[in-house]
Amino acid sequence: MSESWILLGSNGQYVRRPLDAFLADMGELRLKSLDFVPQPPHLWLSHAEYEEPAPLLEKLAAAGLRISVLTPPACRYSITAPRGRQREATVDYYRNSIALARALGAGQVVLGAAGACWDLTPEALLQNAAEVLERLCPAAEAAEVSLLLAPVMGPETPLIAESPVLGRAEEFSGLLRRLESPALGVCLDTNVMASWGDTIPRWFDLLGEKTGLIRLCDGNSHGWRAWGEGCLPMERFAEQLRSAGYAGALSLLLPGDRYGGNPDWPHRRAVEALTRGGAA
Repeated sequence: MSESWILLGSNGQYVRRPLDAFLADMGELRLKSLDFVPQPPHLWLSHAEYEEPAPLLEKLAAAGLRISVLTPPACRYSITAPRGRQREATVDYYRNSIALARALGAGQVVLGAAGACWDLTPEALLQNAAEVLERLCPAAEAAEVSLLLAPVMGPETPLIAESPVLGRAEEFSGLLRRLESPALGVCLDTNVMASWGDTIPRWFDLLGEKTGLIRLCDGNSHGWRAWGEGCLPMERFAEQLRSAGYAGALSLLLPGDRYGGNPDWPHRRAVEALTRGGAA
């Protein structure tokens, strides 16, 4: 099934493990490209600074790996922040993310609307996001890096809700039309998509040409799960992606730290399912 898809490993679940352990697992799984999360203990990134990337690049080269996608954790930053200190820190954070991505040779930075203030109206949150992205897109264009907006969990998943906006395909379509930046695209997370009631055919009808990355995630209303441990029809999702003509990369990043004690397990399940041509 994966013959036309590049699989991207991710250190997202390795927050309790050293970088060398992650690199060893990627080598064992024969993965060559990464959706990398700049998080301690692997790499420091904030609105004020980021760690010198040369030592990381040296280790990656020795392991035969490269970073294709950078996914900075939202932390206390939010693209939906109103004018003020949080917004300015958010802009600085993602500008540093863009600069770091360029230094690492990554062509894409993934970000979303996590951390939204639920006391603001959806219209205000979308306006805030548009204003922040208007400031980030020129930096991304200059660095030749794409910004990919990923959907986040919303009111239908109250235990893990991240924002009341920027979860549905229609919202992304409207925002992309408004900003009209060649540097701006989207990343599809199938677990988040399903939680909002969207479907892969509808997503591609609205956003197919703008979809630069897909996270083919299993899960449920409580969060993300390793392949076959959630309630989603993963085999059908994979076939729908093939029918839509998607031939880009599939990221194996799972948000959260559910598998922090056994972080290689989600990778092994996904690689096994995709290379044998079906879902468990």
